Parts: sequence; structure tokens; C-alpha cells
Amino acid sequence: MEFNDDCPLSPAAVGGHLVRLVADRDGPALAQAVSQVSLIPGARTDRPKYEDVLAWLMDAIVEVVEARLGPAPPGETFVLAVRHTDGHEPDPAELPASGQWVLRAAAAFLGDAPAEAERQLAEAGRELDPLRRAETLTDTLVWLDFLLDVELPDPPDVPTSA
Repeated sequence: MEFNDDCPLSPAAVGGHLVRLVADRDGPALAQAVSQVSLIPGARTDRPKYEDVLAWLMDAIVEVVEARLGPAPPGETFVLAVRHTDGHEPDPAELPASGQWVLRAAAAFLGDAPAEAERQLAEAGRELDPLRRAETLTDTLVWLDFLLDVELPDPPDVPTSA
């Protein structure tokens, strides 16, 4: 997918393309696309803003979690816990900066904390180092890909009023 002025792309189109590249395990095309999306702000105007693509990916993470587990009951929120394969919870400081960002942002989005979610997206958007931007985008994609692939039981039945 080339970005050009003749075909402006939405965050959903770019995010969906990135998700497809991860699912297809197309490393070279993914590297090129992530590089294009991660360029320094203002360098190109023919693509959606980096943080808008991240927001779309975070929304997708929330949708997948809710589709798999059901929505959080009224007055409650999801609690996000990351565990190693051996079951122990890592200290968030053990994660790379990009992993720490994904953890904070996902917790804000899943916890229905819009102000914190916006703060996390703004923080990511202010990052000027293209490598850090690419790492954060890639880590977000990896989390979403994992959630799409993980096998979970069907969500619980949600009572509805008749």
C-alpha cells in the first residue's frame, strides 16, 4: 500500500493494512509500511497521523477483548495483567519503552479512561524518533495480532432485558 496524495487513507485503512501484513507474516512489506507510518510528524501529508493509526489499533484491541470476553459489567472495568509464559507478572520497568506504552495505553482504553487514553496517544504523537515510533507501532500490532490468534472460550452470556 503506497501513500500518495491521489488516494488519502484513513487510520482504519492504514491500520487494517498493517494488521493484514502482520497476519500474513510479510516482514519486508510490514517493515516498509511501519516505516512510512512512523515518519516524523509533518514530513508527509498524504497519510493519517501516526497517533490516529495507534488510536484505531487500540480501539481494535478493545473490540477484540470485548468480543472475546464480553463487555465489562456496568460500573466495572477490565484489569490488564501481563504474564510471562511461566505465569509470573513482570515488573513494567522490565518491558521496553514501547511495551510500557502499549500496556499503559491499553489499560486506559480498556479501563474506559478517555482522558488518560488521549494523554497516551498525545505522548506517542510527540515522539520524534522514528525508530521509537516504529517500535511502539509494531508492539501495538503484535499485541493485537496475539489477541486475534489466542484461543479463548466463548464469552459468557450477557443478560438482556426482554
